[in-house]
Amino acid sequence: MLNFIDAEAKHTELLRDILITSKGYWGYSQEKLEEWRSNLKFEEEYIIRNTVKLILNDKEVIGFFALVKGDNDELDHFWLLPKVIGKGYGNLVFDQILSECNALGISHFYIISDPDAEGFYLKKGALKIGEVYSEPQKRMLPKLKFTVRA
Repeated sequence: MLNFIDAEAKHTELLRDILITSKGYWGYSQEKLEEWRSNLKFEEEYIIRNTVKLILNDKEVIGFFALVKGDNDELDHFWLLPKVIGKGYGNLVFDQILSECNALGISHFYIISDPDAEGFYLKKGALKIGEVYSEPQKRMLPKLKFTVRA
């Protein structure tokens, strides 16, 4: 059974570690993952200002997501640990993300997707609207838009 709890300021390193471990699923070199780890820091302020939820399967943390509400609402993060990827959790979590959007009054949001996750979002109904350059990754990333249905 999945549970979703608010991330707290004390979870900054946990969030970073989940993100890096999740990216490792897609075959990036350990060297590249460590480079990203050294450059990535979740600020306490980010967690306080945004909707950041830890995803728990029973009592074990298996991922997190973050919604940023602003001029352009965004699903800023959605990461699952490799051991649960491909087991249907992504669909369950995405349903929760949409529920959070409804509660926050978000009618559509943008996603700057990892290229490996783009197909998931497209299957969920997102539309590709362009690309943006990622300086840390030194490559273009897909920009998607998802319309939330109430």
